[in-house]
Amino acid sequence: MLFKVLTFGLLYTNMIFYLMEDFMSSKAEKVLLKAKKTVEAVVKNLGINPDENILDSLPGGFAWQIARGSADVMISLIPPVAEGDGRIRVLSPIVKMESGLSLELTVRLLELNGSELPGVSFGIISKNVIVLLYERSVVQLDLEEVNEMLALVGYYADKYDDLLVNEFGGTRVCDLG
Repeated sequence: MLFKVLTFGLLYTNMIFYLMEDFMSSKAEKVLLKAKKTVEAVVKNLGINPDENILDSLPGGFAWQIARGSADVMISLIPPVAEGDGRIRVLSPIVKMESGLSLELTVRLLELNGSELPGVSFGIISKNVIVLLYERSVVQLDLEEVNEMLALVGYYADKYDDLLVNEFGGTRVCDLG
């Protein structure tokens, strides 16, 4: 009898776990779809058609590429990993270094991350492209936050692309054609 009770208890616990997992997946999908509608509304408010600027993206996610001044900006909605929430990432490639990044440049980027960039940070992709990015959870994402993300990334991209090229060389990504 004890074996039957334990077996039933384990089966019941597993059933609850799977139901919760399905519920969480469904909840995460709903939050990501709500974030998609929010991003599309912001893009439309900028006078840009989001359907014409959508990119191929990660499975389960969404991405758009838009121009903000001289900078190209990619907005990505990243599906949740493990038990986390989905993420929104606003990224702008600003400088391409022809011969990689020097130690001095890398230190300078880290110093700027720690002192002058509220909410925004420098990163490196493809070993030689400096990017600016802003990332947060999609939970309770609203129009003002997406607008702020775009404004901050655009502002700092415009501010630092020329400064970094003048100080360390390389080419502004907007000049690469």
